[in-house]
Amino acid sequence: MPIIDDLAVMALLAGGILTLVAIGLLLVRRHAHRLCDRLAPAFELGTTRRASTLPPAIEGLFRGYACRYAIEQRSQYSAGGANLRVRTASPLAWGASRRGIAASVLASIGVLRRIAIGDEEIDRRLRLTAGDPPMLQSLLGQQRTRDALRALADTEGFASIRVRARRADLRWTPRRPELDESPEGLRHRLAAAVDLLAACGCPPLTG
Repeated sequence: MPIIDDLAVMALLAGGILTLVAIGLLLVRRHAHRLCDRLAPAFELGTTRRASTLPPAIEGLFRGYACRYAIEQRSQYSAGGANLRVRTASPLAWGASRRGIAASVLASIGVLRRIAIGDEEIDRRLRLTAGDPPMLQSLLGQQRTRDALRALADTEGFASIRVRARRADLRWTPRRPELDESPEGLRHRLAAAVDLLAACGCPPLTG
């Protein structure tokens, strides 16, 4: 009766593990491809591509803005959700978040200062931060920008927006597949984000 030595057992185990990993990667890749196909209609026709497999992400143009949308799975360390990055130019670094999350940390360590703009609803719902508070107060003193910010905050699951010199990063949480993977839901999120950036005078960056 043949004897299987330790090396043979290890080789069989390694082969089995590699096979399982290969199957897992294939399934992940297939899911990312299907998700990209499902979300593509939210963007301008013919502009999308799969940006990443893990995490699944798609890139495309929306009203001339280059956008990258990624899905973050729920884990023991995170509630998961969706992240959107928009390439845009802004002379002002500022942010808005639901009360009690990232902006409060930034403000508490002095990176950004909290701001009240005198709008009861916005001041109650959102925590605003900026490197130049008077400039943000002037910007949000316009009715158009306030309305656009309210519309973004009304998108289900909205958590935060952070605008920097060459990009805007937005987040929705917790993970909600019926929202995060819906082309209609993504289109609504894209429209709200781009409307706010346009109202703030932030043009799209290209190239």
